[in-house]
Amino acid sequence: MCDIEISRSLAARVGAQEAHVGVREGETVHEVIDRLADLYGSQVASGMLDGNRLRSDVIAVRNPDTNHDPVTADTALHPGDSLEFHLTSEHEKVSGSA
Repeated sequence: MCDIEISRSLAARVGAQEAHVGVREGETVHEVIDRLADLYGSQVASGMLDGNRLRSDVIAVRNPDTNHDPVTADTALHPGDSLEFHLTSEHEKVSGSA
């Protein structure tokens, strides 16, 4: 299972704020977004993806509570990973970086 959190501003665009989806070893962030789009509507994919990449204003972070590891749409995931999506304009507030 993969726990997914979407920032409030991005959730206003895509129509979902959190979800829990199954993930198989090696599935990509892109595939998880496609699964979210199946559950919540095509606006999820169009709000997060630009073709096969994350939109330029979207940042994805794997395991934000422990590693805060930025990822791309092609990043392979592992069962038990968590993902956080937010807009670049929110990055300083979310990451605490200046």
